[in-house]
Amino acid sequence: MKTEFKVGVFFIVGLVILLAVFEFVGEIPFLRKEYTLKTYFRSVGELKEGNPVKLQGVEVGKVSGIRIVDGKIEVTMRIKKDVPVRTDSVATIKLTSLLGTSYINLTFGSPTSPLATPGSVLASKEPADISEMLVKLESAISSVESTVGSIESVFTENREKLDSILTGLDSVFGSMSRGEGTLGKLLKDDSLYNEVKLVLANLREISASIKEGKGTLGKLVRDEALYNETKRTMENLGNLASKLNSSQGTFGKLMNDDTLYDQAAQAATRLNSILDKINRGEGTLGKLVSDDSLYFDTKNAVKRVERSIDVQEDLAPVSTLGAILGVITIF
Repeated sequence: MKTEFKVGVFFIVGLVILLAVFEFVGEIPFLRKEYTLKTYFRSVGELKEGNPVKLQGVEVGKVSGIRIVDGKIEVTMRIKKDVPVRTDSVATIKLTSLLGTSYINLTFGSPTSPLATPGSVLASKEPADISEMLVKLESAISSVESTVGSIESVFTENREKLDSILTGLDSVFGSMSRGEGTLGKLLKDDSLYNEVKLVLANLREISASIKEGKGTLGKLVRDEALYNETKRTMENLGNLASKLNSSQGTFGKLMNDDTLYDQAAQAATRLNSILDKINRGEGTLGKLVSDDSLYFDTKNAVKRVERSIDVQEDLAPVSTLGAILGVITIF
């Protein structure tokens, strides 16, 4: 056997042994530069071995295995050794675009949660079904197309009305641009603007006067005399209320002393007793109120006085004539 052939065979065998050693060393945990994590999904879509694994969008590893275990799909991920993944991190399958590559995205997890050890199983969140999304999108597009078609048909059926409305609007806007009508005058005539400007100037002047303490409103706003007088009035009312509550003064005694009430009640009782006696015809006033004889006696007396006055009036000429004759006889 030639030397060159022996050297070639030796080189090939050494290379195979070297590759086997590298593979063996790579499976030793403390010599590996990566560690594995697992998660489970009901469906992985188009996820394949070798697809990226990202931590909140940053690539940190690869999908190293996909297999079916007990009715679920087990996904093994090989993560870089220096990447900290928490035990409460959640794995989700996402797409780089609607038709792009699938990848697994991991969340950071809570800072207080411990770091995941090699072989740990992470919680997962099921991805959206792309085919179902496409069906819904197709249905939505069909609905939009149907709506657009309905709108188009409405415009087609009412084209004459729409043309009439547009013509009317064009006429209205033309009149407005020429300053015709109320809206046209509001747009073209400066008088309203000048009046509003004048009103605002007056309001500004009034507010300045009030701020400077001029006029009644200004004094009410700036002068503290009204506030002080109101304060004193309230204090006086408070003192008056205190005196009334403490039975001081006439009103205080009236409000708090029951003597006057008792006396009034007694007087009312006596008055009711007197009125009761009068109603029953007792006493002088009772007889005056209840006995009709005094009324008739008084009426008869008045009639007798009236007859006496009439007799005196009839005898007055005779008496006067006798007086005159007597005077003549004397002379």
